[in-house]
Amino acid sequence: MVVAIILSGFGNTGIAIAQKQKETETEPEKPLLDDFSPNPLLSKELDPLLPSPPPEGQILGQSQQKILEPELVKLNAEATALLAAQNIPGAFELWNRELRIRRYFGLSQEIAALNRVGLIAWNNSQRLYLKFITERLDQILQKLQTDKNNNIELWQLLGLTFKNVRAKPQALTVYQSLLETANKNQDILAEEQYFNEIAQIYMNWLDYPKAAETYEQLLEIQQDIRAIRGDVPPPQPLPATPENPNPTPPPSEVRSLQQLAFIYEQIGEYLKAISVRERLAGYYANQPNLFPIPEIKLAIGGNYEKLGQFEQAGLTYQEAYSIATSIQQFDNASEALGRLAKLYRSQNQIKTALDIYQAQVLVNQQAYNYYGMMNAYDQIGDIYLSQKAYQAAIAAFQQGLALAQQLKYKEDYFVKKIDIVKRQMNQ
Repeated sequence: MVVAIILSGFGNTGIAIAQKQKETETEPEKPLLDDFSPNPLLSKELDPLLPSPPPEGQILGQSQQKILEPELVKLNAEATALLAAQNIPGAFELWNRELRIRRYFGLSQEIAALNRVGLIAWNNSQRLYLKFITERLDQILQKLQTDKNNNIELWQLLGLTFKNVRAKPQALTVYQSLLETANKNQDILAEEQYFNEIAQIYMNWLDYPKAAETYEQLLEIQQDIRAIRGDVPPPQPLPATPENPNPTPPPSEVRSLQQLAFIYEQIGEYLKAISVRERLAGYYANQPNLFPIPEIKLAIGGNYEKLGQFEQAGLTYQEAYSIATSIQQFDNASEALGRLAKLYRSQNQIKTALDIYQAQVLVNQQAYNYYGMMNAYDQIGDIYLSQKAYQAAIAAFQQGLALAQQLKYKEDYFVKKIDIVKRQMNQ
């Protein structure tokens, strides 16, 4: 019976749809939805595409779904066009129709559609439609819990959708449930996946303490996975040799360490950030490719500075410089020297700072980094000016000016600097 009704609605050029469109031309314009409007996704309103839906809780047969699918694709395309034309209410009115009909395609297809439209709502800052979608997702979650549904793929899709519509509590509920199931099943790879999802949710909400706690648990799982695979690094960095291959941890573990270091920095736990970054540097020290280490060492030096441990910061910057020059990573070598010079200058060790800035000029020359050379000469000129060594200051600023003229950048700045030195000389 339902098939016959649907087919009759698609006769010739879509008589039923055209009739509905003709009727709506004379209807008054629908009021805009607001926070007090009933959720259109929960409405029992009949749709011209499905004038006789199956009873609540039942889904359409495969043949009926096949007939309706092209029409729903068309609704989505029309809604996308309306959105591009900035007709947001019109677009979501069509998406609401599609989502109501998708309820009769089964939970998997409905959740996938809610995810798609939810992402559109989020990307277009449509808080109201996110609220409607979340309410429908809540109903689905309650149904899965009541029915004790153990379809993992369905739960995963629901968790992803809650995450994408930024429904934090519900997303956490779903992933915690999935995590418990994975733990019971001793599925360590699934545990890794769900810990990672939970950590990302906390990160999205800037809940750094909870994110740190979750990443710590995730790293324990990732280390267990490597232990199972027989791929565990030594406790201390060893030279990498053919007889001693110490592979870098998988990219997923590296990302966890990077995220954890970032989090600790955000919450001012600099010692913990240093510990995590030293761990990362230790992994890479066992590799022929030392490329990531200078940046890690620069970050560690910055953490030591924030702790007021300037001597340790200086030693770490020297490490960064040494490794960076050994692999011809001149930009990081220059950055390390610049930070080291600034550190010595702040400690009033002027001669050492000058020597380091001069070394920075040479490093930037090797890299043909005229901008870096210009900035180094600027710092040298400032130091000489502060020491009233006017001729040396003018010479440094003139070097900076020559580079600025080549770059066509900050020329007036260096002209003014030279003028300031000359005026102070004549006072």
